[in-house]
Amino acid sequence: MKIEDFNEIDRLTMPDYELRMKAYQLKQLDRQYEIHMQAWATVMAGQTRKGRPVFKTFDKFFDYHKAEEKILGREKRTSPDKEKLQNWIANFNS
Repeated sequence: MKIEDFNEIDRLTMPDYELRMKAYQLKQLDRQYEIHMQAWATVMAGQTRKGRPVFKTFDKFFDYHKAEEKILGREKRTSPDKEKLQNWIANFNS
């Protein structure tokens, strides 16, 4: 649902705005999924490495659920490298 009335935009609360942004991002994710699915079909139709497909499963080519988790804020926040850096900084400062 598009909002084109500036008065309605001015009345949006922050939670409403954030919800609309999340919905927009999920819609974009669905578009990316469709694009990747088309690319996957093309890859499977022709691209091989030593006679084998480069990607054996679609999930290895495009991880929809991982991207969705990131949008919904359910992904693991700290990577191992970031965690190591945080530990190093904490030890350095003590």
